[in-house]
This record gives sequence, structure tokens and C-alpha cells, in this order.
Amino acid sequence: MPEREIGLRYGMNPHQKPARVFASDHLPFEVRNGAPGTINLLDALNAWQLVRELRQVTGHPAAASFKHVSPAGSAVAADLASAYERARGADRISSFGDIAALSDTVDERTAALMRSEVSDGCIAPGYEPKAFEILSKKKDGGYLVLEIDPSYEPGPIETRDVFGVTLEQRRNGHVIDASLLRNVVTAETSLP
Repeated sequence: MPEREIGLRYGMNPHQKPARVFASDHLPFEVRNGAPGTINLLDALNAWQLVRELRQVTGHPAAASFKHVSPAGSAVAADLASAYERARGADRISSFGDIAALSDTVDERTAALMRSEVSDGCIAPGYEPKAFEILSKKKDGGYLVLEIDPSYEPGPIETRDVFGVTLEQRRNGHVIDASLLRNVVTAETSLP
């Protein structure tokens, strides 16, 4: 049965303890390895939304690198490993210690690339057994591996508490599609 709440290593900073994440029904992800903090989950969930949309609009595997709730890079490619390389290569300095999001099940080739990068964790809809084995050994066994339910759809309203004030808005449900990609600013339009 999916979890409704998990304790976190700490909040946004190491001195912000205790910390937890919870949902009224169930959390749409499972912690397969490691122990997340608040910033890890913010990076993972924001990055997941991006790669999910990129996959939907392009039909290609997508990857993203998020650090402190900001995208450091995102990319699509004909295969997941290439998308990951491109996303990490977009800004190698900002990607240092990131959370990577991957739109597809992580294969051994992608995990082997991830093994050599300085990263705090990843989120994906699944992991091949060998890929999970590689990633779970990273950072002396402390590398964060999250598995997201790819069918999960959040409710229509989102809220956020900041400084004791609650902000509420309708979730951004704008559907992106291929028409947004019509204004191509390069002559090269094929993906390798």
C-alpha cells in the first residue's frame, strides 16, 4: 500500500528538523534508496513535471537536471542516456549536486552515465534491476532514488505556505503540444 507520509532528513536546510512530506490520499512516489530532504523533493517533483511534459509533446525520452528548485538543463533525444547527457551538459556547473529526472525507465546505460556525475538523486517511473543496483551503490549507498507513479495526476488546486501565509491557485493545466515547437530557430531538426 502506498505511503501517505514519510519523515525527511531535514527541511530546506539541515537545521530545519523535524520535517515531513505527506498527502491526503497517498504519495505519488516511493523512496527506493536514500533519504530525501525537502529541497530534494522540490527538485524531483518539479523536474518530473518537466520531463513528463517533454515526453508527451515530443514523443522522445527526456531528462532534466534541477538544483535548488531551478532547472539547470533539460533535453530530449532518441534514447534516455543521450537525453541525460544533454541535460547535464546544458550547464555542468549548475548541475553539480542536482536531482535528475528521467521520463522513462532507467536502463543500465543511463545509470552507468549517472554513476560518474556528482548528483544527489534521481526520479523516474522505473529502474531496470541492473540500473537500480548501480544507482543504489552511488554515494556509499546514500544516493536518493525515487520511483514516481507515471499515471498520477494531482488535483486541480495547489497551495503553498510561505511565512505563515497560504497561497492558492488553479494548477497550471495548460496542455502543451507540438504546435509550440513550430518556431524552430535552427536548420537542424532531427534528433540523433
